Amino acid sequence: MPELFKTPANLLAQDQRNATVLLVDGNQGLLISLVDLLRQGGFRFVHCRQDLQDLPQYCRDLSPDVLVLNQPGDSPAAVATLMAALGTLAQLAAGERPTLLLRTGVLDAAAREEARRRGVSDFIAHNCDPMEVVTRVAGAAHRQFLSRQVAQQQRQVDIQVKDRTARLLESLETMQERERTLLAALEQTRTEIRQKTEFLAHATHELRTPLNAILGFADLLRREFHGPLGDARYLEYVEDVHAAASHMAAVVDDTLDLSRAESGQVTLDIRDIDIGRAVQDSTRMLRTLAADCGVDLTVKVPEQPLRLRTDPEKVRQIILNLGSNALKFTPRGGRVTVEVQADDKGGALILIVRDTGVGMAPHELPIALKPFGQVRGAQQPGVRGTGLGLPLTKRFVEMLGGSLDIASVPGRGTIVTVRLPAPENEAGNARATA
Repeated sequence: MPELFKTPANLLAQDQRNATVLLVDGNQGLLISLVDLLRQGGFRFVHCRQDLQDLPQYCRDLSPDVLVLNQPGDSPAAVATLMAALGTLAQLAAGERPTLLLRTGVLDAAAREEARRRGVSDFIAHNCDPMEVVTRVAGAAHRQFLSRQVAQQQRQVDIQVKDRTARLLESLETMQERERTLLAALEQTRTEIRQKTEFLAHATHELRTPLNAILGFADLLRREFHGPLGDARYLEYVEDVHAAASHMAAVVDDTLDLSRAESGQVTLDIRDIDIGRAVQDSTRMLRTLAADCGVDLTVKVPEQPLRLRTDPEKVRQIILNLGSNALKFTPRGGRVTVEVQADDKGGALILIVRDTGVGMAPHELPIALKPFGQVRGAQQPGVRGTGLGLPLTKRFVEMLGGSLDIASVPGRGTIVTVRLPAPENEAGNARATA
């Protein structure tokens, strides 16, 4: 016995020693010798059979890792018998097929090629060294071990892919269902907004008619158009009626404007305007309110015209809303400044409204920007707001492609900055001037 066979652990790895080897040979004497050889070489599970015709059943019964066949002879009939036996292994499923070795005598190239096509992975000559036989079988056992490891890992990957695919499909179905629910909710919301807008339009029309009548008759009574009212208290009552009706008319108009703006029903009339001239014209309408409030109103516009392509009516409403808001919340003797300037970096025109009024704390700013939001403060006596001026102004600014920022300090005042996009040529001029 070769010296290496005395220590088989040095020859074979664990997976090789535990491999199942099946030997099939019609010659019983040679078969026994080969079994002894492999067992001495370190293989623990060696089986032997003699009939080539039952190869598929042998493999199903024993699940060999390595199948070693012996060529039954060199004659054409023997080779044909061998090829037929090899062909029967095609019945086995992929996971049942062992690594196939063929011990051969004389076998031409064509027959070898056909044998490879039928699954033979290696050929062992009959007269080769015994150690070579052990080495070849050990190599085949290791390849089979690696192949089955790869197959097992592939099955695990397939299972994971299938599981994750199923979960992805489930998640996708859930997301699609949520999307359908959200789309339905969105459509419902749009319908409700449209119905609300239609209701508000109808309601404001119905309210406007009697309010106009109240304002008209109250004005006639205030001016004593058809003669004296008599008791002076009647004039006070009429003034109260006129003021209340005016406030209600403002609420109705602002509510309708905000509803239309939020529902996207407001159309813009874009024109080229001089923003400085627009500010001068708009603030002229605020002079009476400023005088009534006892507040100094200052307007600063550049000497050179600043052209802006925008909606002049929306700009007018923005100026009036911000200006009147500043006047209402500035105590007597205070100051409100409305200023227009070009952005020194170009690309925007800036409208700034400063006041020395009561100001707001940081947590009050979101309240002021909500519809009907009222911030507690020292509002001018006799002057009431609708709570819609800032929300409506912010919406108009956004519609014009601009931005609105508010900086305020309680007790010191508020600065509202509106940035509106300037035309390209004006932006270039502003940069050149700067």
